[in-house]
Amino acid sequence: MDKLWYFSETGQIFWVPSADSIVDENGLPKFEVAEFEVKLKDAVEFGTFCDRSDQIILVSSSQEFAEDYVRAIPITMPRVALIKSGTPAPAREQLDKLELDAYVLGPFDVAVVNTALARTMDDKNSLIALQEELKNYSSIAFTAMSSASEMGIVAFYAQSVQNISNMDRLAQQTLRCLKDLSVQGFIQFTFEDSVHIYPETMPKTYSDLLEWTCTSEHRIVSHGRFLIFNFENAQILIADAPAEDPDKCGRLRDVIAHIVSIAEARAKTIKVNGLLKEQQDNTRMVMMLLEMASRDNRNSVKTIMTDLSMSLREIATGLDLNLEQETTMLALSEKALESLECLHETTDAVEVHFRSLLLQLDQAAKLLKTDEVAEVAEIESSVELF
Repeated sequence: MDKLWYFSETGQIFWVPSADSIVDENGLPKFEVAEFEVKLKDAVEFGTFCDRSDQIILVSSSQEFAEDYVRAIPITMPRVALIKSGTPAPAREQLDKLELDAYVLGPFDVAVVNTALARTMDDKNSLIALQEELKNYSSIAFTAMSSASEMGIVAFYAQSVQNISNMDRLAQQTLRCLKDLSVQGFIQFTFEDSVHIYPETMPKTYSDLLEWTCTSEHRIVSHGRFLIFNFENAQILIADAPAEDPDKCGRLRDVIAHIVSIAEARAKTIKVNGLLKEQQDNTRMVMMLLEMASRDNRNSVKTIMTDLSMSLREIATGLDLNLEQETTMLALSEKALESLECLHETTDAVEVHFRSLLLQLDQAAKLLKTDEVAEVAEIESSVELF
C-alpha cells in the first residue's frame, strides 16, 4: 500500500510502501525513512507518483505547498493533511481548497495519525466496492430495462389484437410484433377443420417443420438460432434467434412464449366467433323456413278442414241420417278441427323455442363482437419504451 508524503516545510517527498506514520511529534520525517525520499524534477513527475500511490499525506507548516504540485494531485486520490500548530492562514486556505478526506492537528500522536490514514483508506476501498456494485447494478438495470421494453412490446401487442376479428390480420399483427423484437417469425394456426400458415410464401422446409411440430409433445424447442413454440392451436417458428447471447436468447424465449399464448387465445376467439356466426345464420335460415312452412301448412289445412266440415254438413242432410248419426258425424268434424288447433299450438311452441334460441345466439354474438378499427395499410407498430 504505497503512500506519498509531502512536507511543505522542507519540500521533501517520500514514497513509502507502508501504512504507518513516518512523522515525529513535531511533524518532521523520521530518520529511518530517508531511503524512501524521491527527488522529483517537476509537477508532471509528481503527478506520475500520485497515480502510482494509494494515498497522499500533506504535512503542512509555515510554508505553503508548491501550487503546481497541488494542482497535479488527482481529484479521486484520498488525501489527509497533518497540520502543525502555528500554520498560517494562507497555508490553511490552500488545504481547504483540496477538499481533504481527513486532517490531524499537531502535535502528532502516532496512533491518531495511523487511525486517520486507515480510515481514509477504508473509505476509499468502500467507494471502490460501491463503484463495482454500481457497475453490476447498471448491467442489471440495463437488462431489466431491456426486459421492460420487451414486455412493453408484448403489452402493446395484447392491446392491439383484442379487437381483431380476422385470422389474417391477427397473423400480420403477430409478425409485426416479432419484427419489433428484431426476429423473423413464421406462424401456423391449427384447428380440427383448417390450418392457416403465415406468410403464405413460407419456405417448404419451414412449413414442414411447423407441420411436424403439431405432432410433437414438446412445448418449446430451441436449437441454435431456431426456436419453435408449440401450443395447441398456434405454432411459431423463429429462424434468427440470438443464440450467441444466451441471456438475451433466454429472455426472448420467455417473451415470445407470452406472445404465442396471446395469439392462440385470440385465434380461438376468432374461430369460435366464426362458428357461432355460421350457426347463427343456419338457425336463422331454419327459422325462416319453419315459419314459411308453418304458415303455408296452417292455411292449407285450415282450408281443407273447413271445406270438409261444410261438406259433411251438406252430406249429412242428404243422407237421410237420423239425429244421432248426424250428431256423431258433426262431432267427428269438430274433433278434427280441435286436433288441427292442437297441431297449430305445437307448431307455435316450436317457433317460440327457435326464436328463443336465435335470441340467445344474437346475444352471444353481440358479446363476442369487436369494434374493430380499420387499420391503415403498411403502418408499422414498433414500440420503443427506452
